[in-house]
Amino acid sequence: MKNLEFVCHKPEMFCGILKTNWSIDEANYHLLGVPLDISSTYRTGARFGPDHIRKILLSENFECVSESNKDLSEYYRIRDWGNVGIISTNLHKSLQFVSEGVFDLIGTNQPFLILGGDHSSVVGVGHAFEKANLPTFYFYIDAHLDLYNEVNESSSSHACTLRRLSELESFQGATVLGYRDFSIDQLEYAKACNIELFSTSDLLHQSDIYQFALNYTKNLLLKSKRIHISVDLDVLDPSFAPAVGNPVGAGISTRNLIGLLRGLFEGLSGDLIISWDIVEFNPLYDQSDITAFNILKILIESLGAQIL
Repeated sequence: MKNLEFVCHKPEMFCGILKTNWSIDEANYHLLGVPLDISSTYRTGARFGPDHIRKILLSENFECVSESNKDLSEYYRIRDWGNVGIISTNLHKSLQFVSEGVFDLIGTNQPFLILGGDHSSVVGVGHAFEKANLPTFYFYIDAHLDLYNEVNESSSSHACTLRRLSELESFQGATVLGYRDFSIDQLEYAKACNIELFSTSDLLHQSDIYQFALNYTKNLLLKSKRIHISVDLDVLDPSFAPAVGNPVGAGISTRNLIGLLRGLFEGLSGDLIISWDIVEFNPLYDQSDITAFNILKILIESLGAQIL
């Protein structure tokens, strides 16, 4: 066996910082997968997203150092809790399971990341904040507004996610960033609910998207006890993220999104505990893992931005 131990290489997940066996005392960050795509309206397959991202994190085709020279391996001990059990025939029950799992993550008083799954997963996250009595403000990064009341006679569609969140007592407002596919009635609902909107064009007209996000968060008067950043990958142009459930052309670049997230995370640094999600990755449509490796870069730079 000594020869095997010498000649065999065991790849580590995400430079050794992502493990399923970090103890509660050891872990300082948490990850939970939500393989849910019951409410997808166009291309199903987002349920395979969480495990495919883990596969990429095993590839060792990268260094865990951000462009701001932050070595993630020196700071993070991320506990991977695996995937929430999903009942494919029961969206309500599945979202209840998501809520129960996230409620426990909230109890750690540490930041966490949710890997989707379609965007309806975040309704379960919102209900967990509600159960924990945490007023929550959302940064909603998406090509769509997701403010429909119903789609295809379903109020639980992923296209209704922000609408459902806005109906919770714990909802303290939201800012939508990067939308470009919408209806007039959704714009009117956003205005009535004090949801601030920045379109893709608004973002691309900024001279420095990082500085815009940094200044915006610092100037925002937050009365919330919690901030959640929700990232729907369809905010990216399909040339950067072809593998999403509902692609929309003329989007932002991966570099734009990294700048936006860096500005948000750095602007919100301090006493606030931040959670976030990455949703709508559909590996069934990812030629050569283009989207997956962009997700990897987004993860490294976003985690680097959270190191004070």
